[in-house]
Amino acid sequence: MATPRIPVLRADCCRLLSIIALCMLCAGAVAAEWAPSERITLVTHSGPGTGNELMLREIADIWNKHKLVPKLVSVESVTGAQGEKARRYVITQNRGNPHLLAAYTPPSLNIPLLIDSDTGWRQFTPIAMMGFDALVLVMNADGPYKSLKDMLSAAKEKPKQVLQGGGSYGNSASMAGKLLEIAAGASISFVPFKGGGDAVLALLGKHVHFVIENPAEIEQHVKAGKLRVVATSDRLALFPDAPTYAEAGYKVRALKQFRALMAPPGIPPEVVQYYIGLLDRTRGTQQWKDYLQRTALSDGWMTGAQLAAFYTEEEQEYLRLDGEMGLLKKKK
Repeated sequence: MATPRIPVLRADCCRLLSIIALCMLCAGAVAAEWAPSERITLVTHSGPGTGNELMLREIADIWNKHKLVPKLVSVESVTGAQGEKARRYVITQNRGNPHLLAAYTPPSLNIPLLIDSDTGWRQFTPIAMMGFDALVLVMNADGPYKSLKDMLSAAKEKPKQVLQGGGSYGNSASMAGKLLEIAAGASISFVPFKGGGDAVLALLGKHVHFVIENPAEIEQHVKAGKLRVVATSDRLALFPDAPTYAEAGYKVRALKQFRALMAPPGIPPEVVQYYIGLLDRTRGTQQWKDYLQRTALSDGWMTGAQLAAFYTEEEQEYLRLDGEMGLLKKKK
């Protein structure tokens, strides 16, 4: 009795799958109908000249030059309050705005944890992961220390006298410095600046002893002979003579230095799909590939559930490290 029913079930399944496929095609058609009707703004929490700001400018240039979008694209820096101004600008002032995307980096994820803010990653609409940075430790070429070992030995002999410059405390550079300090058993002072670019300027002026930044922010100064790379988190073709922390004799825990794009909350699914498709096309251009090579940025494409899972995992890792390092704000 059961045998004759099998073809019927298969036929029903085929019809069901056909209906689902048709619905998906229709949904795709609806999604494809959305396109920007206004100027698109790419927002960064960092100042001009920083890695995030330069990445957004590269994306804007690709979109404008290759006519990938029907409207012009601009880049806006919203700085201040450890990135809190930019986060609130996106999730509160621009809630539901389909014409705005924001750069999202480790400080964007971690600082809300440190200050107990309600601007965490779940308040945004995740769009896409664009890549991962290596971290590079650089000193002034004419500074008092010539190697990582020299500097860390001095930091042991004279606690808090060696100065690291960087953006706000709690960002990836400051945490990388803290992890280096722990690994070496040294004592370093962190000097916060408005952004990584300002910290690099302070290093050029010999107001701090070192900074830890992404390659894009220091490459021009290294090529000019003003800064010296003494250690990197990963082997880099851009700086082939620079040792990794491990090769320099220090086992430093590495943090993922991601660069992603988020949208405001409350935007329709078809807008999300539009930007995912747009950024995927962006990745396919030779200009973007050249940018990755020029800045030593590795590809890290992620979207959807995979990207949400990544943020969840990173959030747990930062919470653990923040607790270990005594950085979490105590609730009253």
